[in-house]
Amino acid sequence: GSDYISKDELKQGAFREVCTANDARVSAATQSFQSMSSIYGKVGELDRTQACMRPCPPDAMPYMGPIPSFEGAYINAGHNCWGIAWAPACGKVMAELVLDGQAKSVNIEPFHPARFTERVSGGRGRKRRGTNVGEQW
Repeated sequence: GSDYISKDELKQGAFREVCTANDARVSAATQSFQSMSSIYGKVGELDRTQACMRPCPPDAMPYMGPIPSFEGAYINAGHNCWGIAWAPACGKVMAELVLDGQAKSVNIEPFHPARFTERVSGGRGRKRRGTNVGEQW
């Protein structure tokens, strides 16, 4: 399971010296493994518990695409525990984006890195994610 940290906690420091395992989750996992394995259920015991920080955006979808306001810069991150499993497909899509200018295999618009940025309104012209994209004539 996952424990999510708030935006304020994240601003205080995404990197932590200590990341401790949640005892309730460790107990639940232990009980689950004991029920799945007759050997572990009889003689198994934990020799350690561990926890780690995993990147996970608020909507649980990765960031994939061009980084706004930085020409030629792209991001492919925040896949949570699925990063290794999705690496081949994400690599292919990002290669398409970088080399061909668009992702052809998968629509990556839902994963756009700027999906959480504030919308800018007002002023002349059309806006896309807060960036002027032209006049409306």
